[in-house]
Amino acid sequence: MTGAVRRLALIGGGGFSKEIAEVAQMRGYIVEATYSSQPTAQVGTYRGYLDELLADRDVYEGVALAVGGVSRSAIQARAEIIAWLDRHALPCPPLVSPHAIVSQGVSLGAGAFVAHGVIVNVDARLGRFCVANTGAIIGHDAEIGDNTTISPAAFIGGRCAIGADGLIGPLAKVLQGLKVGARAMIGMGCTVLRTVPDDAVIWPRPDNPIATADRG
Repeated sequence: MTGAVRRLALIGGGGFSKEIAEVAQMRGYIVEATYSSQPTAQVGTYRGYLDELLADRDVYEGVALAVGGVSRSAIQARAEIIAWLDRHALPCPPLVSPHAIVSQGVSLGAGAFVAHGVIVNVDARLGRFCVANTGAIIGHDAEIGDNTTISPAAFIGGRCAIGADGLIGPLAKVLQGLKVGARAMIGMGCTVLRTVPDDAVIWPRPDNPIATADRG
């Protein structure tokens, strides 16, 4: 790359890519191309999928993962793409909306995304490729695992530990100091009142973990 132009490629052609692209553009990136398993692009030009991105890699300063983590299967798909990005050492900068509040001492892993209206409090840690979506609140010293999605308007209390590859649904609340295990799914509007084990699912009846055999 030469000069001041900073081009960013998107992986994923759905609606979430529009949110990613908007924040990237606010941060000074040019977003002109989408790479997706489906021949669609909400942003820029569709250019193929991962093989084509690998061939084009020298065009871009970075890559943004724009596949939304809205289900267990989507989060698994994200994990597979992340593994591919790691194998090929493609740079994935964290993207933080200028309309978010990120306090001192916060750490952000590669590929992390912080959307408009999010509040991340002091000394919180957001893992690689995690998503803090619109209006979410993450308390002080909380830790969000790699590839976990915190959905719009969700609340994560101070000193919580949220495991990797999970989903905290819209308007859900995890009270202070609790642990949510890896790959756990917390449904919309649920309130978590105790530790949640790995692979558990909590649906709208608050704090009712149900074992899940199907991770697809």
